[in-house]
Amino acid sequence: MIGFILCSLSLAVLVQNQNEFLQLLTTPVALGIGLTLMAISLLAGYLKKVPTVIWHDGFATSGLLVWYAYWAPQFNDDAPMFFFFPLYYSLLTSIVTLTLINKSEYFDQESIGRLRYLEKNSRFNISMIVVFVLISLLITRHYALYPIAMTFFIIRHTMTACLEIINNR
Repeated sequence: MIGFILCSLSLAVLVQNQNEFLQLLTTPVALGIGLTLMAISLLAGYLKKVPTVIWHDGFATSGLLVWYAYWAPQFNDDAPMFFFFPLYYSLLTSIVTLTLINKSEYFDQESIGRLRYLEKNSRFNISMIVVFVLISLLITRHYALYPIAMTFFIIRHTMTACLEIINNR
């Protein structure tokens, strides 16, 4: 999810420097673009037209745009969550990519078995997590809900990406 990492870091830098470009990201047009890209990513993933990693990246990146466009007007300009949450997303995604996804071909059989069990577990169902992310975007009163939902999404993406690499070897 390199696009998500780069967009998260870019948003954190823009917010930290209070760049004028941020005003464009809070317009209804930016919100519409984010929602459209999110719908396209979900549809492409559902129809299996693109690899899982790509639609996950598109969904997460467009979700970040929707989150900022929808939430920023409702909070102060200097709200620390608009700097720290994108930074958290980029660090978490980078760490799991470097330590788990890139090393998944070296997993032992017991780890692979447990990973497959977790994948089949309904609590880690990608559809439920996507719905959780979408609902969390709408609930602005609980500002920690979206980061929690995205954390679950990143964990689920990590499991899926690892298993795809394992199954393709």
